[in-house]
Amino acid sequence: MVFTKEYELVTGRDLLTKITSKVDEAIKESGIKDGIVVVETRYSTAGILKISRHGEEILDDIVREMRRIVPARINYYHQDSPENAAGHIKSALYGSSVSLILKDGRLYCEDSQDLYFAEYDGPRNRTYAVCVMGEKA
Repeated sequence: MVFTKEYELVTGRDLLTKITSKVDEAIKESGIKDGIVVVETRYSTAGILKISRHGEEILDDIVREMRRIVPARINYYHQDSPENAAGHIKSALYGSSVSLILKDGRLYCEDSQDLYFAEYDGPRNRTYAVCVMGEKA
């Protein structure tokens, strides 16, 4: 069985938006108990991240380090805007999807990690999809 649900959100520049509850919602709606969950965005200046639950400080650290590693600057060959060019690079480095194990109707990483939509350009109206594949109970 395969179940797919799409979600919309409004983002801000260099913003991490927690989407764990929406992924859980899609899993419950699917009725699938064991399998694989893929969360993906179609945009080349955004991504999906799995991040440890160590407080808001870890999110601030991640955003700050992403800006340091891939700064917005004017000497990229891609010249839509410095932020846009950096956003493409961040998406290529950090990924636009995550694949997760589903066991007994729960994400295997559920107790220690959350899922985030990462905006590397924005603010924008964005979408992401949750695809749950596996067997129903």
